[in-house]
Amino acid sequence: MAASRQFNNGDHETRVSLDVIKDVVRRMSAMPGQRSVILVSPGFFTSFDVQTYKTDVIDRAIHANVIINALDARGLWTVIPGGDASQQSGYSSAAAPIIAQYQHMGASVEGDVLAELADGTGGIFFHDSNDLDGGFKRVAARPEYLYLLGFSPQNLKLDGSFHKLKVTVKESLKLNLQARRGYYAPRHVADPEEAAKQEIEDALFSREEMHDLPVELHTQFFKATENSARVAVLARLDLRQIRYRKVDGRNRNDLTIVSGLFDRNGNYVTGSQKLIAMRLKDETLENKLRSVITVKTSFEVKPGTYLVRLVVRDAEGQLMSAQNGAVEIP
Repeated sequence: MAASRQFNNGDHETRVSLDVIKDVVRRMSAMPGQRSVILVSPGFFTSFDVQTYKTDVIDRAIHANVIINALDARGLWTVIPGGDASQQSGYSSAAAPIIAQYQHMGASVEGDVLAELADGTGGIFFHDSNDLDGGFKRVAARPEYLYLLGFSPQNLKLDGSFHKLKVTVKESLKLNLQARRGYYAPRHVADPEEAAKQEIEDALFSREEMHDLPVELHTQFFKATENSARVAVLARLDLRQIRYRKVDGRNRNDLTIVSGLFDRNGNYVTGSQKLIAMRLKDETLENKLRSVITVKTSFEVKPGTYLVRLVVRDAEGQLMSAQNGAVEIP
């Protein structure tokens, strides 16, 4: 029972740690320029039950173009068999080698999470060295080249099992290659609504532009007083390239339009989401296809410089567009 309590407590702390890292990645995804996180930690144990948490952090970082660099705060570490002179092990001489092996394996596994987060996001893992100054310089350096490779696994079983990945470079010419070690299969089919919600949220806090849907972003502002203004975000949509599904004689599709404002430092200020449910007759659709619709969203803000983020996603084709804009209010 005591061992079970300790294990559960450690598992909880691991989940909290991974959630904090995920929140940092999410916050960094809204920052301009190249984004990287430096994780300084002695490591922590990740049981099988929390592997999906770790995979989620890596996936979120990859999608947001955030690199995680890790520095092992233990430096050059070793395990003292039976503990140091200040501790009384209380173990027999026969058990001492087994205990030492157990301690060494535990200490080694604690650093694995740092290596996986770094390798899985294209970062650097600095370890087994007491030169922490040099380590910080290495993990803070920008990579010269970074490649993002992806694939879609076929016939994936929903069993939560681990699948290894192997990436090789022919004629490496003395290059050092680091890549993600693998991934865990999901245990259940993702809920489509939750997946769409997460996809839109990730796109809003990213800086990547996508143009799957024919959308134009325009901004306007009006100063009501010296210290207040109204910003209008205009989304102009050409409906000709949107897929529809025929149900009960009507052409159906749902458009989710999300507008967000960020300050000049990349901090989220405010946002709004609108849902356009289209249930169009054939003659109405034919007339709509000849025109462009405009969706307007307004925000009350103070004067300043703002980054505008517009994300549009349709339900039937599951296509998405994301664009950046800027507005400066004197």
